[in-house]
Amino acid sequence: MVGWGILMIIGAIVARYFRQWDPLWFYLHICIQSLGFLLGIAGVICGIVLENRLGVDVSTHKGLGVFLLVLGCLQVMAFLARPEKSSKVRKYWNWYHYSAGRILIIFAVANVFYGIHLGGEGREWKGGYGGVLAILFVIALILEVRMWMRK
Repeated sequence: MVGWGILMIIGAIVARYFRQWDPLWFYLHICIQSLGFLLGIAGVICGIVLENRLGVDVSTHKGLGVFLLVLGCLQVMAFLARPEKSSKVRKYWNWYHYSAGRILIIFAVANVFYGIHLGGEGREWKGGYGGVLAILFVIALILEVRMWMRK
């Protein structure tokens, strides 16, 4: 939940709204996303172990988790193959990176809510996670408005 469902969103917010503090935004983005990715890997491993121990069928949640893991791995590989800023293909790399990141976040949020549902945790957990998402959304909205006002 924390890795895929919160830190990835914070890392995306940093990348979008804090570019004026170059190169600090870049290093923060990488650190936050890396921590989110590592926690996400730990979550996938824990999920596989729990599925085997509990003998439950969580194939949809597991499938989404594996999809997120693959997409996260593709993002890491893309980072390692990132072209120079002056390269003619950099705009295509940026498009891929932004698109894959947004897809990852959307599916991660859905999978977190689905995981809460499967765990039978109910309204408190859904409300708590929804509250965190609402706070992040308001922060992003405020930063988006500030960015548009600067232009």
